[in-house]
Amino acid sequence: MMINKQTHLILHTIARYFLATIFLMYAFAKILGTQFTSQPQVWDKTIGQLSGFELTWFYFGYSYGYGIFIASTQIIASGLLFFRKTTRVGIVLYLSIITNILVLDFAYNIEGAKGMAIILTGLALFVLLSEFKGFYEFFIQKPALFKQEDNPKWLNKIRVSKFILIPLVFIGLFTFTFVLKNKYMSKNEFFGAWKVAQLKGKSGWNRIYFQSANTFSIRSGQNFQEIYSGKYKFDKASQTIWLQAFKTNDKNIDVLSVQEGQMYDLLKAKYQITEKELLLNGEGVNIKMEKVR
Repeated sequence: MMINKQTHLILHTIARYFLATIFLMYAFAKILGTQFTSQPQVWDKTIGQLSGFELTWFYFGYSYGYGIFIASTQIIASGLLFFRKTTRVGIVLYLSIITNILVLDFAYNIEGAKGMAIILTGLALFVLLSEFKGFYEFFIQKPALFKQEDNPKWLNKIRVSKFILIPLVFIGLFTFTFVLKNKYMSKNEFFGAWKVAQLKGKSGWNRIYFQSANTFSIRSGQNFQEIYSGKYKFDKASQTIWLQAFKTNDKNIDVLSVQEGQMYDLLKAKYQITEKELLLNGEGVNIKMEKVR
C-alpha cells in the first residue's frame, strides 16, 4: 500500500511539473511573439480562403494584449501547480484553459497541436481526479453558506416556484432567440456572395453580397471597396427585387431601425435565380451574376 501511495505521489508530482513547464513555454511564446504569428502569405487572403489554423492564428494574433492575457493565466496556473498546497486551485484554472484549447484545436482543425492538447488534458484530469476527495468534501459535503432555516418565511413559501421558473426561463429565452433568428438571421435564396459576370446599365459593380436582415453590400475593384450598402426586399409572386441604398456612409447605422428617409431606390428589377446563377432585368439594367459561395 505504501509503495502504491509513493508511486502515486511521484506520478502526481511529475504530472504537475510537466503541466506547469509546458504551459510556461506556451506563455513565453505568446509574450515574445513566436505564437499567434501569421505569415505574409496569409495577409491578402479573403476570409473564405483561410484554413482553420490560419483563421485562428490571425484572429488571436490581432490583439497582442489578448495574447498577454492568455499568457498571464497560463503563468498563474503554472505557478500554482508547482506547489502542493495550491495544486487544487491551479488544476481548476489549468483545466479551464486547456479544455478550451483542446476543443478549439479540433473544432478549427489545428494540426500539430491536437496531440499535445490531448496529453495535457489527460494529465490535468489525472491530477484533478487524484484530488477528488478534497474537491468532493469542499464542494459537496461542506455546508452551503446559507442553510434552509436561514430563509425568511415568505421565501420558504415560494421556494418550490423555482421548479417552474427555471424551466420557463430556459424555454422563454430559447423561444425568444429562435424568433429573433428567424426574423433577422434567416437565409433566403439570395443569401451569399455573387460575382458580377455581365453588367449593363451600372458601372463598377464587382461583387454583390446579400446578407442577414435583408441587407446587401455592393463592392467594386480588385480590393472590393464598398460603393453601396442598404436593404433589399423581394416578391416571389411577381419575381421582383428592390434594392434601397443608404444615403450615408456611416458604418454605425442601425440597419434594423433605419428610416425610409435615410435610403433611396438603387435598383428595381425582375429576377431569375437558381442555385448558381442570378439574373436581374430592369429598366436599362441587365445583370448576370454567378454564386461565389
